[in-house]
Amino acid sequence: MGEGMSEEISRRGTKAQRIHQFLALFAPLRLGVSICLIAILLIGGQPSCSRNAASSKAEDLDVKASVFIFTLTDCPICNAYVPEFNRLYEEFFDRGVNLVMVPVDSDISFERAVDHRFEYDIRMPFQLDPDREWVKRAGVTTAPEAAVFSPSGDLVYRGRIDDQFAGLGKRRTVVTSHDLRDALEATLVGKPVPQPRTEAVGCPIPK
Repeated sequence: MGEGMSEEISRRGTKAQRIHQFLALFAPLRLGVSICLIAILLIGGQPSCSRNAASSKAEDLDVKASVFIFTLTDCPICNAYVPEFNRLYEEFFDRGVNLVMVPVDSDISFERAVDHRFEYDIRMPFQLDPDREWVKRAGVTTAPEAAVFSPSGDLVYRGRIDDQFAGLGKRRTVVTSHDLRDALEATLVGKPVPQPRTEAVGCPIPK
């Protein structure tokens, strides 16, 4: 969603309008399949979404990689990464990468997720994970933490977004290692991810 549209939504302010605009974000997804269905097709299993998938093969959806970014709405490090999340979404979606934010707060609701999304101008769609199905599949423990899956459903990368944070409250002025970007670039050209596991810095994901 462009900046002009986001600003217009913010000015309008009502929840009904915001939810309507949020749902409209799913329309551009390949073959009209929602992001949660794409996740199911890539990883396997059907935890909570509709079972009526438009395709049974990832290649039919032109998906070259699927990225799940696990976040907590009240984690300052997660919120500090929003500009980078937006850049990743804008740069990689048109290259065949589907990116999904997965808010994993223990008490998260759809309404709260929508409010948080518009409060921080988050542009990628989200998928709630009330039963921790995606958390378990990806094996993540920290927010923010990313998991990249190949079209065949293999977990090819899990870990930090980059090295912007050396620790809690320790933010570097210069980012020197773009781990998630490097993983995506390698996956898109069919090469092994140079560093498939890194340690994420952030807030612990509630059990």
